[in-house]
Amino acid sequence: MKVLAAILALLLLAAACGNDDDTTESGEPSATQAPAATQAPEPEPAPEEPFRVAYFYPGTNDDISWSNAWWDGAQAAAADNPNIELEFIELLNEPDAYVQQGSAFADQGYDFLLFAHGAMVDPAIEVANNFPDTQICMAPHHPAPDAPPIPDNLCWVEVDQHNANFLTGVIAALATDTGTIGSLNGFEFPALTRQPEAFHLGARCVNPDINFSQEYINTWVDTAVAKAAAQSLIAGGADVILSATDQAVLGIIDAAQEADTQVWVVPSYYDSFDIAPDVVLTSAVHGLADAGQVMIERAYAGEIGPGSFHQFDVTNTAGIIAAPLYDNAGVLSDEDWAIFEDIDAKVRTGEIRIPDETAGDPTIGSAGAGGSIDPSSIGCTPR
Repeated sequence: MKVLAAILALLLLAAACGNDDDTTESGEPSATQAPAATQAPEPEPAPEEPFRVAYFYPGTNDDISWSNAWWDGAQAAAADNPNIELEFIELLNEPDAYVQQGSAFADQGYDFLLFAHGAMVDPAIEVANNFPDTQICMAPHHPAPDAPPIPDNLCWVEVDQHNANFLTGVIAALATDTGTIGSLNGFEFPALTRQPEAFHLGARCVNPDINFSQEYINTWVDTAVAKAAAQSLIAGGADVILSATDQAVLGIIDAAQEADTQVWVVPSYYDSFDIAPDVVLTSAVHGLADAGQVMIERAYAGEIGPGSFHQFDVTNTAGIIAAPLYDNAGVLSDEDWAIFEDIDAKVRTGEIRIPDETAGDPTIGSAGAGGSIDPSSIGCTPR
């Protein structure tokens, strides 16, 4: 009986210990232990809404000129941030077209509209007033000191593109053999007029007595009109011609290539050497791509203040340049290059002050201004 009692006690003790195990013989959790909790996966972040941008301009994305430069800047901004979506509206030249197209894209909920046309002040104001929740900017424009207030959702972008024309004017004065240079211009309004006037003033920074002829051809794209006007300038002795127009520059290039003597062309807005290396001396590269990229980035970051003004000039924008002469660099002597580099450096530090088209004294936005300003008054030293 004592042995049986001892065996029974051992069996009861083993059963009690078995109740403390974590698992049964099958490996399942015991009845006394709850299964381990499963950790829920981290929720996926909500996708960011695309930031939609629309650019409006008078040319085309591949015109190797004004509009092409703005397109390049927008592409650079989008490459750095794939959340930016771009739309380009080309070949807009009439105010009504800017109002209609700008209103259509604002109504679709686009986040940022940029009117890249210096004569579209009134359309920009109209669209901004009608769509107060849409950020709109217009370039180039420098409002006069007494200009009325503008809507909070409108900004002005001033690209001092004529700074590049000034530098190419210096090169023109150093390169001319006849002592006569010229310019063919699209339309007469301050943001455009400052370009040939700065070209003339830059030339006078080297030679105050240089001869200068110009004509407004009232077109951006008509190559036949531009060619005929260029032939007239060439007949008058001009051997360096600025193109202050758009695709019509191709007509100026044709006239230069058909001339009996060497005639050089200076396109604007874009480095155009590859179009015609035999006659393209340099190009007035206006820094439009730089400005376009920066303005999209500021809009995306919410850094465009109410009714704000954004200025890009030769002192703060590396892309405002006279383009390299490439294979034609030998047109200038070593002494000529030293003169150019000295003037270029002084312009970038502000020692030579290129006037604005509407603000300050003197201004350079009216026809004839480049010939009436004393070069020494802006820091030039006669050569």
